[in-house]
Amino acid sequence: MTPDRIFKIANAIALPPWILMIVFPHWSYTKLVIDSYAFPILFAVIYTIFIGMSLGKSKGNFRSLEGVGSLFRNKNALLAGWLHYLAFDLLVGMYEWRDALANDMPQYLLIQALFFTLMFGPFGFLLYLGIRFI
Repeated sequence: MTPDRIFKIANAIALPPWILMIVFPHWSYTKLVIDSYAFPILFAVIYTIFIGMSLGKSKGNFRSLEGVGSLFRNKNALLAGWLHYLAFDLLVGMYEWRDALANDMPQYLLIQALFFTLMFGPFGFLLYLGIRFI
């Protein structure tokens, strides 16, 4: 399967846990899905495969922004980078969901934080922390 196809599939696979946390936060099935860590584990496995396939095939490095850009000219490395985002943003969202339920945060506030964590990762996390602090 091509990196382009896996990119599309991964994006589709990433949505169900986010939808469950946002729309059905108190459903027992949501807890089962989130507590299983199945989605981040799946992304981690696929990431590992594609990062392995890209090793040594790019001229880039991590010493400069240009070097990192060169690494991602390889589609396998670019896909691995995207899977990295999907996995870690989801892990942060899962933390927010658990913490919000444990602290009885109003759902309308959690929804905002989860949405922004899905779309803009670190900004959503900061938003969540700000909401929680207030």
